[in-house]
Amino acid sequence: MATQMLLYISFLSALSAAGFAVTAALLPDTGIDGTIGAFLALLGACAVASAIGLLLVRWIPAKVRGVFAVIAGLVAILTAIAAWFLMQNALLATMILTLLALLASTTMPDRKTTQ
Repeated sequence: MATQMLLYISFLSALSAAGFAVTAALLPDTGIDGTIGAFLALLGACAVASAIGLLLVRWIPAKVRGVFAVIAGLVAILTAIAAWFLMQNALLATMILTLLALLASTTMPDRKTTQ
């Protein structure tokens, strides 16, 4: 149950990161509007959000879930680095939160409750 909650937090954080990336890429006068780097950061944030969404609804087989989570984590790290280079602090902070919640959800064991 706690792992699902951490995945929800990670998913919502990734969605907000995608929103920050859309704002930086498409709104005028952001300093990076229309650049390739802004669109790559947007692509990375959307990829992380969709990967975590797939992990959340459990469409990924159990054998591949760990590999899928590692790839989503790597994309989150790369998107955070891109946000750092683009000087988009809100995007950087939300990608770090996404990564931390994803790491916590994968390392926390599933606990079974007895009733």
